[in-house]
Amino acid sequence: MAKTLIIENVKDAIAASSTIVESAKKEIVWILSPAMAAFFAEYGIPEKSKMLIEKGGRVRGITKISGTDLDVVRELSDNGEEVRHVDQFQGAFMVVADKRESISSINVNIAHLSLDTEIVGFWTDNQAYVDFLNATFEAAWNEAVDAEEQLRKL
Repeated sequence: MAKTLIIENVKDAIAASSTIVESAKKEIVWILSPAMAAFFAEYGIPEKSKMLIEKGGRVRGITKISGTDLDVVRELSDNGEEVRHVDQFQGAFMVVADKRESISSINVNIAHLSLDTEIVGFWTDNQAYVDFLNATFEAAWNEAVDAEEQLRKL
């Protein structure tokens, strides 16, 4: 039976995402705002992703890359993560591990992001929902621009 956990703030989202990344064996995919990517970096998630990559896993992510986000994107790329850029970003986020569990948000106020920022989101291992998020990621990935190309433009 599928399990679901309600996520109520950014701190809980980071904790749940950290657990997902640590448990991954093959692949992590993510879509994050630049602010959420910075929070994830600040709380050590890229180091956990790097460990997966060093074991032969793959990490792919999508974010909006602008002049203020260059350091985070370079750190992720240096870790071996494949990052792509999108011009429009709505503020929601998602992380999917091994196509078996996910954490995602429905609403995030990225204008006032802090650890205590309230969000509406959830972690689940419901396969239908995980498959939906993974398909959504793949469609966005195919439309996104490679980070290196975006970094050259900036």
